[in-house]
Amino acid sequence: MDYYAEPDPDPQPPSPRRGGSGLMIAAIVVLVLAAGGGAFAVVSSLTGNSTGEHSSSQPTPAAPTQPASSVPAATTTAPASHTPTASPSASKTAASTVAMSPSAAASHAAARVRTLLERYFAAINAHNYAAYSSLLDAQMQLNNPQSKFASGYATTRDSAEKITSIADTGAGGVAATVTFTSHQNPADSINNSSCTAWTITLYLQPQNGSYVIGVPPAGYRSVHQDCS
Repeated sequence: MDYYAEPDPDPQPPSPRRGGSGLMIAAIVVLVLAAGGGAFAVVSSLTGNSTGEHSSSQPTPAAPTQPASSVPAATTTAPASHTPTASPSASKTAASTVAMSPSAAASHAAARVRTLLERYFAAINAHNYAAYSSLLDAQMQLNNPQSKFASGYATTRDSAEKITSIADTGAGGVAATVTFTSHQNPADSINNSSCTAWTITLYLQPQNGSYVIGVPPAGYRSVHQDCS
């Protein structure tokens, strides 16, 4: 039973629309070739040349077809075709799952206590004994072997965690009182309920600049009630 001493990938860039300009140019070439002398006469009049001087070159298709082959290559470098593919901004960092009362937040230990509690509840919800055990001091690890963890939290899912107070206990230690809700199979519950509202106090001891969970004092009891 329970016990508590708990990007869509980036979109693919659209394929460049290369065929439209190439087909248009090819159509112009065909019209120019079909027009024959009439089209050549128009071009000659615009450039100031007489039709008689270049009449022998009118049937030659090489001149109009040459620029058509170079136009598609130029269109592939147009930056506008890549505008829609800009990568989305980086995802935002998830907010803390453990809330804190104003009085608890005023404690000098608030940040370290919240970090430990986030790891504590995450380990229980993931049923990760190694992560859970790493938060306990040596005596608590002996008191809470993996078998006890597995039977106590097998179906547990905690939520609505809130640190309501943080009190100094001396020698750098603090007592953090936390409220939360656990959901579990009724058969695994301390009160045969699928939903239990808890108030617990964790007695934290300093270690390597952080805290670990120490043994509670004699006579300590958690508070719980049915919330299903």
